[in-house]
Amino acid sequence: MDPYDAQTALNAIRHRQEQTFDAYLRHAHSRPYVLIAALGLFLVCASFDLPNPWRPAAVVVANGVTLGGLFVHQRRAPVRRKTAGPETLFYAAMGVALLGLFWAVAIGVHFLGLPARHTLAAAVTALAAVVASYALRPVAESIVRGNGNG
Repeated sequence: MDPYDAQTALNAIRHRQEQTFDAYLRHAHSRPYVLIAALGLFLVCASFDLPNPWRPAAVVVANGVTLGGLFVHQRRAPVRRKTAGPETLFYAAMGVALLGLFWAVAIGVHFLGLPARHTLAAAVTALAAVVASYALRPVAESIVRGNGNG
C-alpha cells in the first residue's frame, strides 16, 4: 500500500464518520422527536394537578406515552451509538435545568394565586424544552462531534 492509498482510505473513513454524525444528529433533533418529548414532558408535569385517585394513573399513562414514543424513536434510528461522558453530562444538565424551571414556575404561579399551577408550569417547561432543543442544537452537535466515536 502506498501513501496515496492509505490517505484515500483514511479520507473515506472520515467521510463515513461525518455521515454517521450527520444522520445521528438529524434523527435526534427531528421535529417528531422534539414534539413527542415535549408532549410527554407536559403530560407528566401537568398530571400533578389532578385529584388524588386519578393522579397516579395519569402519571403512569403519561410516562408510558413518553417512554413509548422515545422507544419507537430509538428503534427507528438509522444510526445507533453510545453516548460518551460529555454528551451524557450535557443532557443531564438540560434535564436538571428544565426540572428547576418547572418548579420555579410552579412556585411563582402558586404565589400569584393562579389555579392549575402544575399545568401552567408544564406548558412553560414544554415550550422551553422545544426552544432549547433548537437553540442548543449547535452546542449538542459540537459535543457529539467532539466525542469522536461514531
